[in-house]
Amino acid sequence: MFQTDHSLVKRKLLQLAATGRFSSFTPKQLYTTFKQLSSYLSQYEDKLDLIELFQLFELKFYLSILTNHDIEAKNILDRLSDQFGHDVNSQRIRILQSIYYEAQGQLKKAGDLLSENPDELQLSRRLTTFARYDPTAEKYIKNLNFYLNLQPADVLTWCELSEEYRKLGLYDKAIYCLNNVIIVEPTAYPIFYKIGLLNYYHFLQLEQESKEDNIKKGKLIELMNVLILARDNYLYSLEINDKYDKSWVGLWSIVNAGFAFNKKLKKVSESSKAIKEYLNQADQLKTIVEKKLKQLDIEIESRVGAKG
Repeated sequence: MFQTDHSLVKRKLLQLAATGRFSSFTPKQLYTTFKQLSSYLSQYEDKLDLIELFQLFELKFYLSILTNHDIEAKNILDRLSDQFGHDVNSQRIRILQSIYYEAQGQLKKAGDLLSENPDELQLSRRLTTFARYDPTAEKYIKNLNFYLNLQPADVLTWCELSEEYRKLGLYDKAIYCLNNVIIVEPTAYPIFYKIGLLNYYHFLQLEQESKEDNIKKGKLIELMNVLILARDNYLYSLEINDKYDKSWVGLWSIVNAGFAFNKKLKKVSESSKAIKEYLNQADQLKTIVEKKLKQLDIEIESRVGAKG
């Protein structure tokens, strides 16, 4: 329903345009916002300054693409090109044009458009994403690394690169990427959770490679240290937000799913102070985690099963 106070609606829509939060909307939210924005522009377009007008038309373009209003998206694109094409926003318009061509399946046309001036940073970033259509991940990873050399503080690109490494099972490299995100955003508790999860995956990978029952103490300590990294990053996440249930479930996985591994540790614990300390901490943590999960009313088995 369209709100009567148009100033509140404008503030909300401009905030959406600035933050890009609409990218995580459900289909219903996208459609509702598209209708609200269309209604607002039809009534108050002449009361907006040029910057606000550009921002809201740009937002409407994205919403049109996401809600499959292709004709509307093309009309907005033509209007932006006519009104702002020779202004400072021309780089942003070319990005919108590339998105439209990509949505239409015209990948070559979109890529050629971005390649006209790859020295422009935004265009370079957008051009990088086209490498994801390559049959192998190698080119995409190479392009992401190249862009990060130009723009090392781009946290979204670090996250993309981390995900590509994760798909390949290169967990140490994936973790390195997310550690660069933490440098820029030190309170990003979901990133600490992801680092913990990747370390846990790394532990499972290394454990699978050491199938023999009688693993040497040095290898056990190496595996234990990877689990400690997973545990500590979950704890960092909870230090920032103790209600982030994913990290509690992650801790539960370590103190319970690692039971068989802990049995191997106990066999050599008498000769290692570090292993003794880890096992004592695991016992203490288990009590705390299970109590907290009950408070949060989380079905442990179903949550862990869903995460594989």
